[in-house]
Formats: sequence, C-alpha cells, structure tokens
Amino acid sequence: MYSPDLFEICDGNHIMLVCEDDTAKLDAATHFINEGLGSDQLCIYASVHAFDPGSDVNVANLKSRIINYESYLKKGKLKFVDFKPFYNSAVMSNLEPFELLKEKFETMLHTNTLDGKQEKIMLFADAACCLTENKQFEETRELETWWQRAHYEWLNKDLKITVICPHPAQMLRQELEVKWNIADAHDIMVFLQSHLLHNSRSGVSNSNNLRILVAESEPDILTLYSDYLSAMGHDVSVTTDYNRCLSLFKKRDFNLVILDTHIVGNSTIGEITKEMMRIEPHQRILLTSTYSSSQITGIIDNPKLDKFQLLQKPFHLSRLLNAIECAMK
Repeated sequence: MYSPDLFEICDGNHIMLVCEDDTAKLDAATHFINEGLGSDQLCIYASVHAFDPGSDVNVANLKSRIINYESYLKKGKLKFVDFKPFYNSAVMSNLEPFELLKEKFETMLHTNTLDGKQEKIMLFADAACCLTENKQFEETRELETWWQRAHYEWLNKDLKITVICPHPAQMLRQELEVKWNIADAHDIMVFLQSHLLHNSRSGVSNSNNLRILVAESEPDILTLYSDYLSAMGHDVSVTTDYNRCLSLFKKRDFNLVILDTHIVGNSTIGEITKEMMRIEPHQRILLTSTYSSSQITGIIDNPKLDKFQLLQKPFHLSRLLNAIECAMK
C-alpha cells in the first residue's frame, strides 16, 4: 500500500505522521509494525484506544493484520501499551509517566547492549494525536517537545529508538499555525497520503509524480508545498532546518530538492548544497529566496550549481509549477 521507503525515512527519527483518518492511522501502524518486526526491532503500539472495544484503532483490529503475531508476541518483540493514563496525565501537563517510560526504554536497550545485542525500538504512540483531536494544542506542543528532547538524548547515547506520532490531517488543515508549531518539535513531518503506492515514483516522467524534499521555515509556504503538491500526486517531504534536510536527503533519492536560502541550522546554504552535490552530482535543486540571482551566486560559490533554478519570493502557484518544470528539464 505504501512506498517501500516509507519505513526507511522514518527509521531512527521522531516523526510527525499526518494521517487522513483512523483507517489510515491503523494502516500506518500495521505497516510500521510489520516492517519493524521484519527488521528485528522491538515494536510497541502505545495507543489511547488500545483496549477500547469501540475504537477502529484498538489492538483487536490491529493484531489480525500483524504477520506472525502470536510468534512475535511470545518472543517479546511485540508489545501493547494502554496510553489512556498517559494521555490523561498529558492533559494536565504532567509528563512524569512519559519520563518513567523513557527510563524503561533506556534500561531495556542498555541491558541488551551488555548482552551483546544491538536492539532497536520502534514506538507508534498516539497520545499527542488525541490531544490535537481534542484541540488541546498547547499540551500537544508540550508533549511533542518532550519527545524531541528525549529523542536527542537517545541519539547522544547512541540508543536506536524511533518515535512515530500520528496526527489528524483534517484538524490540522483548519489550524495551520498549530500544524507548523507541532511540526517544529519533530525531525520530519511525513504526509502519509503522499506515500501511497499510486503516488510513488514508478514511471516518473519530467515533472509528474516527483519525489520532492523541501527545506522551508515559512508556515504558509510549507502549507502550499505539502497540501498543493501532494494533491497533485507528488511525494512531498518537508522539514524546517538544514540539518534535518541533509539527514533525510542521505536516506532517500529525491527528484528535486527545494531549499530556502533563509532557513536556519548549523550549516549554511552553501555548505548544504555542496554536500548534496557531493553525494549526488546531478541533483536537481530549486532555491527559493528574497535575494537576487547575483546575490545567491555570491552566497553559494559552488560551480556545480551555476545553473540552479531560483524562485524569488513572494510567488504564485503558477510560478512554483513553472520553476519545478524548469528545474526538471
């Protein structure tokens, strides 16, 4: 159902996974758990509705979709967590239960490392999703910021933990500022709809069905990229800083990279374009900026980008489409 590299993109990151509805969320959980189990990861489904008999995303509906469910359950490679108490605590801005869960993960991985195992954990957790659905936006941001801090700590300790947090697309379309505030508390925001197989790269011709990576800090422009280009069938991944952009670029092949020259990060626009061209000398890059072409040339100073496409802000959709078509020639 999904493009083969969806799991690879998310592996090792804290992901904001934008889903259309509960059916899509259940499908996504199924995909990530099966992929995680297949790559020998410990997979944890932590849902507010895990044991709610009236919910479409409960364990009863999920387990029938998991390959070799009984076997993985007996081996301890598959676990389910009732996240309702965690959600109730998050509503009150009490993240103590999450701290205890974090410690449990760390202890588990540390013990396995001492035993000579290099185990990874894949956590599919929807407490923040439920906060968003109930318009508890400040609490959502608080929880996702906590997850991101935990994620950075795990990276520094070389602990392999992927955290996938689904979020409701329909609600976020109505709350664009909220959408991007939440997105900033993640490594990457992934639009699940754009990874359906019928939207994948197979049969790419010119500017049709492209895989596009966007690094942009302006919420309105990110909305344009994600919603408009995804609706046209393009596979769009977005991020808000250069460091995350480069990390994602190294994990996946993109037909086109759209970089804004004003975005922040530890790397400059010149450094990141140079690194991209080193990795993929023929990479197509479209730069967006309020600077002129001559100013961009001075900033980048990269002879391999002497024919880069530049889209000057502000711009209309027609100019964006024209620029993408020109970049793909």
